[in-house]
Amino acid sequence: MTFRFRTLTFLLFLVVISGFLLLFSLNAYYTTSQILKEAARESLARSAEAVQHEFDIQLRLIDQDLHMLSVDLALEPNLLNKTRPELDEIVLGENRGKRQHRYAFALVYLLQEGQCFLLKNPLLDIGPTNCKQLYSKYNDATRQEWNLLNNGSEWLLIKDYLITNADQKVIGRLVGGIKLSNNKLFLNQLVHRTQAVIDRAKLLVDGVTLTDHVFEKPVEGANFGLRLLGLNHVLEENLQLPIKGFGEHLQLRLQSADTRIYSLASRLLALLVGGCLAGLVISALVAALLSSSLDKQLQKLVMYIRHLMTGAATDRWSPGRIDEFNRMGGQVDEIAAELSTRRMELKAANQKLEKALGDKRVILHQLINNQEQERNHLAQELHDELGQLLTAVRVETTLLEHQISMSSPALKNTKNIKDLVAAMYATVYDRIMALRPTELDHMGLCQSIQQIPTLKSLEQSGVTVSLDLEDVITPSGADIHLYRIVQEALTNVLKHALATELSISLLQTQDEVVLCIKDNGQGFVPDLDVDPTGHRGFGLLGIEERCDFIGAILTIESDNGVTMTVNLPC
Repeated sequence: MTFRFRTLTFLLFLVVISGFLLLFSLNAYYTTSQILKEAARESLARSAEAVQHEFDIQLRLIDQDLHMLSVDLALEPNLLNKTRPELDEIVLGENRGKRQHRYAFALVYLLQEGQCFLLKNPLLDIGPTNCKQLYSKYNDATRQEWNLLNNGSEWLLIKDYLITNADQKVIGRLVGGIKLSNNKLFLNQLVHRTQAVIDRAKLLVDGVTLTDHVFEKPVEGANFGLRLLGLNHVLEENLQLPIKGFGEHLQLRLQSADTRIYSLASRLLALLVGGCLAGLVISALVAALLSSSLDKQLQKLVMYIRHLMTGAATDRWSPGRIDEFNRMGGQVDEIAAELSTRRMELKAANQKLEKALGDKRVILHQLINNQEQERNHLAQELHDELGQLLTAVRVETTLLEHQISMSSPALKNTKNIKDLVAAMYATVYDRIMALRPTELDHMGLCQSIQQIPTLKSLEQSGVTVSLDLEDVITPSGADIHLYRIVQEALTNVLKHALATELSISLLQTQDEVVLCIKDNGQGFVPDLDVDPTGHRGFGLLGIEERCDFIGAILTIESDNGVTMTVNLPC
């Protein structure tokens, strides 16, 4: 995947500025969370003080109600007369002398008679309601002025008072109080006067929840904003405080839901999101402008270099607003000037080299022609002179045989002379064929290739030779060069290939003559085929020069042997 330079620079600037915005956002988040956390804790601390104060007020009011009940003169006769309806009216009556009671139940015990009266609302569950058993539990648990009492599954807050008659004589005890278990009304009375808005309150005894009440919920939109910020946990921290006078046994747990803090969080969220979006937009614009400026300068430099390469540039680099690109343009000018000088020098050197190569090629072609002419001349001389002399020797030897008697020992010598002359003639004939095959002039290239002496040597050394030759029509003078190419290739196979199979094909298509020589020998790397002196072999060099001389294309492949292909255009 590739990108334009402008895109990369834009992304780079955008990533860098976005990184700064991210750091700013993280810092803002941390600072905001600390501020909100401190505000929530401060609000909860104030709420805890208010709840403690309200709890003391409620106990004081209940204490006053029970104390007024204990000194009520109307209580004694009804207790002695055991008139239950009147007792219910006195103890639980809602309006008696414009007095409202805040206690939830009352237990009256007559000391002399041993009578016990438990007065409560029939709908109120305070646990087991056996009067004497409840009074006994209270006596066993009494430790301080107000006591926590576990009556079955219900927890009660109880205090006792002495009941006196008109003569100020103690006739019994009054035990009264309130129910703490599942008493949401009492919990609401404790919380409703706090300055902060309480989301949830719990009343606990020894870590066990007695009353759990959920108050107002925060605004949903603000809560959603806090969740986006990840700050909602800040306002959900609980504050658990012990109720004074009861040690760690009785505790109150508060969770603040102050709408002011939610409002502050929402505004901070809006400010943070708006600032980040504005920062991203501005950073994107700045990144686009900077990347566009860099891209223009880069395109200008690229076009200048391209004009230098094509020779269309006539002036030097014109400076822009970016100093680095100006320096690069100046360096390009220096490099271009140096390259121009080197180009002129290289052009002159190439011209000299081309002329030298042309002269060499002319000389080489002339040498090839001279070589063929010398071979033809030498072959002709061998055929005309040495061949005639050998024929004359054979004729003279035959005449000598007719002059010697059949019993003469010299007859054997004459026969040996004739055999030697025949061997010499065969050797001369092979040399003549190597220098200039006579079949090439009379029978064509196909027959001449079959008569190459090296083929017989290869067959005698165990190489399987396969020939696929057809008569072809070659340009004037090209047949002898194709013959020499085959001759040289076979010599290389015999000397170096270590092959067991050899195939030669010669065919003609509509456009070209194709000669292919292939063996299964050890092969070689054409570019590394050098002799010990570091020069390429003369055989392969001669083949290449002959192909160049006749305008043929030479292809050499070395894979599981060597395949040499010559394509000669017709």
